Amino acid sequence: MALTVAVGLLVASCGKGEDAQTQGGGSCYEGENVSFVVAYGPGGGFDIIAREAAPYLNEELGATVVVENQDGAGGLTAANSIYTAKPDGLTFGFFSGQGLTGAVLGKSAGAQFDIEKFTYIARLSEDDRVMVTGPDNPAQTIEEMQEAHGLKFASAGPGGSDHVDATVLIPVLDLDAQIVTGYKGSEETGLALTSGDADLASGTVSSRMQSMKNGDLAPVLIIAKDRNEAFPDVPALLELDLDDEERALAEAHTLLQSTGFVLLGPPGVPEECTAELQDAFKATAANPDFKAAMKDAYYTIEYTSGEDLKKVVDSALQAPEEYRKLLEEAYENQ
Repeated sequence: MALTVAVGLLVASCGKGEDAQTQGGGSCYEGENVSFVVAYGPGGGFDIIAREAAPYLNEELGATVVVENQDGAGGLTAANSIYTAKPDGLTFGFFSGQGLTGAVLGKSAGAQFDIEKFTYIARLSEDDRVMVTGPDNPAQTIEEMQEAHGLKFASAGPGGSDHVDATVLIPVLDLDAQIVTGYKGSEETGLALTSGDADLASGTVSSRMQSMKNGDLAPVLIIAKDRNEAFPDVPALLELDLDDEERALAEAHTLLQSTGFVLLGPPGVPEECTAELQDAFKATAANPDFKAAMKDAYYTIEYTSGEDLKKVVDSALQAPEEYRKLLEEAYENQ
């Protein structure tokens, strides 16, 4: 009888230990393989940040973090995949908050997810976007662009961030411009500006920084609330003289930009696993070697918690109806 009782206590103890691990008593990641999904192709900003961060995450989590590229549909392919992934915390994605939130506001048919149900892990960067032109374009300032006629705004196509920028900024800035699509990405739109085939394009400051420093592109407008410290003479969108309707659209667009570079997991990831991921990314973002490497690549890393990121996305989702209509236009025929 004593032996039976002892065995029973041992089994109960083991059961409690296993239950404690699943409820936060142990690590969700120690010794595990983790999929860090980048929603865009190799070589871009998201890919650069993820691959630089992976070794630090390995150390923080005690896991093997594998970066995987799942590009397609402006990030929606990966978003749909992550949304239906097993909610064990071992798979999460790296996205443009602007792209996902914009797709929802624009009622994109490609967005097969409820953006509010994702597990919000963190935001790693709030990168300003910039409108640029070629160095030989007769119009070099926003005022000169507003006076010009027949401008061509280069875009990678409906649903892309540059297409959204063009769709919104042309009416907000009262530009006499048309959107020209068919370019494969930011490299091609940049070449269109330097060759004179187009007059305007957009992109993140970090992705355009080297070209602007080299003089291959010239910044015209920072699509943000405040000026960018790297270009103190270039005006910000919200400092321009806009009427009430234009300002409402500009404010909604600026808020959408502020969603930034976001990390999301599938709905239902256990809180303890989410907390581990958040701690790991917070520590990585604060690591001086990581920050220095990102600075060399023109990326400013600023960690924002998942909770605070969710508040930013929720605010962006409250965009006015006129802004929603513009986004629906931007995502049409995607």
